[in-house]
Amino acid sequence: MVETRNSKLKQKNKTVRIVGKRTSKHIETEISTQPTKRARKTIVKEVTVESESGVTKIEPTLSSIHSKLAVQASKKRAAILEKYLRVKEYDRGDIILGIRVPDVRSISKNLGFLPFTVLKDLINSKYHEERLLSVINLVDKYKISKDSEEKKILFEFYLNDMREGIDNWDLVDISASHVVGSYLIDKPELKKTWLFGRLVNSDRLWDRRIAIVSTLYFINQGQFEDTTKLSEILLNDEKDLIHKATGWMLREVGK
Repeated sequence: MVETRNSKLKQKNKTVRIVGKRTSKHIETEISTQPTKRARKTIVKEVTVESESGVTKIEPTLSSIHSKLAVQASKKRAAILEKYLRVKEYDRGDIILGIRVPDVRSISKNLGFLPFTVLKDLINSKYHEERLLSVINLVDKYKISKDSEEKKILFEFYLNDMREGIDNWDLVDISASHVVGSYLIDKPELKKTWLFGRLVNSDRLWDRRIAIVSTLYFINQGQFEDTTKLSEILLNDEKDLIHKATGWMLREVGK
């Protein structure tokens, strides 16, 4: 799997045993790890799972997904996106492949809904479009889910397991309202815990942006109070991306 930025890697190659959620047997696969500024990324050669129905299939892996994305890469577009996404300013070690968002969406759709292990690998990738695909994949799964328990799991996975990798404005804006806003709209106590607690008071720019952008879902449902309260809290924020997000939400309120 992927080690976080603060973890240490002592072995260059090792064998791990993977057990999928729907797997009826253990699978061993040889992996190699490569250090990057963003994270140490695991390249899995192949993962075979046997479902409860006995049908064996190949689960998508990080390396196979990267290959699909690389086909759509453009150096010219990457140079433009690096400036647009302010990559150098944030100095996160991101690599932009230069892939259009619709193309990332198409690849995500063709892959189907990915298991949490793969989503976590993708969100910790040094490649921006791999993190984007991870977010898009989870959002799409959340949108079609009709099960309240599944929505809760996806919401918690987004905030607890994916949030550290959501570190650019586009990743926030494409996901926050659809997952966080949608889940919290009728949960006042959780709103206090997350929106008015951990997120808006975080030292992390992206957490604060998640807080305010999440309220776009509330606005679309005719609820404006949380947006105005959060806007007041963020009034003197030092980051321009927070002021831009706050202004955006207030304009939506005024429509």
